[in-house]
Amino acid sequence: MKSCNQDVYMTRDTLLHRVQEQFDEMAWHDFIAQYQGYIYTIINRMNIRATDVDDLYQKILIKLWKKMPELDLEKMNRFRSYLAAVVRNCVHDYFRTMMRENRREEAFIEHESSMGARVSQPDIDRVIKLEWHNHVAAEAFKNVSIYFSEQAIDVFKRSLTEDIKEIAADFDIPLSTAYRLRSRVKASLLKEISALNTYLS
Repeated sequence: MKSCNQDVYMTRDTLLHRVQEQFDEMAWHDFIAQYQGYIYTIINRMNIRATDVDDLYQKILIKLWKKMPELDLEKMNRFRSYLAAVVRNCVHDYFRTMMRENRREEAFIEHESSMGARVSQPDIDRVIKLEWHNHVAAEAFKNVSIYFSEQAIDVFKRSLTEDIKEIAADFDIPLSTAYRLRSRVKASLLKEISALNTYLS
């Protein structure tokens, strides 16, 4: 089983090259659809005030839109590393601006110290890496789910935490069928993750 998305990944120009043209509205909409959840997750993990999250997200998109034409994608190993750096830098700029506007030098210094203690560079990098894998896996699962029956999807999801024999008994299906359903979904999911990772990175 092969999803239609995998054909798209292999036959069209990459999304990032299209976005570099800046005025390709369809490419920009695709970009937002693919990366929005990832960006929001990182922002939220960095303890931004809820009332400022959307504004910061928009600033990140504007910065990306302005910088995209300047990027040499051929020399860039992973776009997601650049994306994460932009998000991280915008978050730090947000805190610095907020403190300067409030003219609270002591609070600014205190924030900088506590930020280093609370979220160190290695910690931020771990969050970024983890959330990227989560983001890709979630998108891939959504893509492949439409090609399987509800039962197949339920068997696979439950098999992540439950014994396959109990699942087969609950659905009143042969154990061999439960194994087959799980294997088919897993194989398709892994292929989709690989394709999506290449496409987005």
